[in-house]
Amino acid sequence: MTYSSLESEYLIALLKAAVKKEPLPRVPDDIDWKRLVDISKKQQVYSIIASVLDVSILPSEQAGELLSYVQSELLRLLSMKNELEELEKELMQKQIKFMLLKGSVIRNYYPQQKMRQMSDIDILYDYSKREELLKIMKSHGFRLTTSCENSDDFFKEPFYTFEWHRELFFEENQFCPHFDLWNNAVADEINPYKYYVESTEHFVYTICHMYKHYATNGCGVRFLCDIYVLMNYGEPIDMPLAMARLDEIGIKEFAEDAIALTNAVFNGTDVTENQQKMLDFLLSSGVYGNLVVDYTKKLEEFNGSKFKYLFRRIFPSKKKMLADYRQLEKKPYLLPVYYIIRLFTKVKYNSGLAKQELEEIKKIK
Repeated sequence: MTYSSLESEYLIALLKAAVKKEPLPRVPDDIDWKRLVDISKKQQVYSIIASVLDVSILPSEQAGELLSYVQSELLRLLSMKNELEELEKELMQKQIKFMLLKGSVIRNYYPQQKMRQMSDIDILYDYSKREELLKIMKSHGFRLTTSCENSDDFFKEPFYTFEWHRELFFEENQFCPHFDLWNNAVADEINPYKYYVESTEHFVYTICHMYKHYATNGCGVRFLCDIYVLMNYGEPIDMPLAMARLDEIGIKEFAEDAIALTNAVFNGTDVTENQQKMLDFLLSSGVYGNLVVDYTKKLEEFNGSKFKYLFRRIFPSKKKMLADYRQLEKKPYLLPVYYIIRLFTKVKYNSGLAKQELEEIKKIK
């Protein structure tokens, strides 16, 4: 494998040492510590490298920055875990089935849970109990920030973020594989409404989640860490079944490259030209890619017209509005009213994101 920078190469070496619990690699003489820490922040893997890196060898600014990030992440992890435990009690009382997804499952297989950073907790739940869920979240001080095609997103100061999914993917996107994680899920022995996702299907879902980001605005190397711990430290995976499922979905070739690249990074196997390109792309992206790439692709759908793009962002399709506001299914004549409601909600809670999007759109030519 080749790397575009010494810092990227050393970052991969640190990830390998941390995840595999191996000796720390020798520090290159001319390493740029600021650049290394910046890359680890962009990829959201600073908690992984900090678990093995002796911060005393870093310049004071980068050492302090890294320690501050890690301490904040640990505090957030413990606080989110306590909040989740309280929510789980109420979900059991209200008899609402739920299942943890993504990072909150995968982190259990890392050598240390704190190594796997998470921006939020993703939960699949019984959507027929949505009204009860809304009451529970409100009683815990959460506000509903976004209600989109497949999830309801809640936030509470200072950093509590929960995404409650009714579906894992949504039809408006071109990539929309069907998942029924409930089918082979196992119920918890203590809480009969808490379910655990079956390992093979969860592995398939992880690959699909990676592909969704990779094919739109990109994704980062943390996905390779996740794939490695699932294959080596998680519950046994029926790999022939997983690959057959990925073939059925239509991304078997992508999955084979992602798995081969994971083995190359952590086990030193050779890579093909396609896998090298994948690594280059992952290292150049953030943990969930590059927004400019995403916006550029979306602009292409409107033949480069920024006016048409922004108009559709302000006034989404009727299909998306029906997905976001289920009340419209019974009262479609209220569609104009809900466009106004949506606009005021976005201005109130997401004005910062909207401003950022506008600034990025202006840069695209």
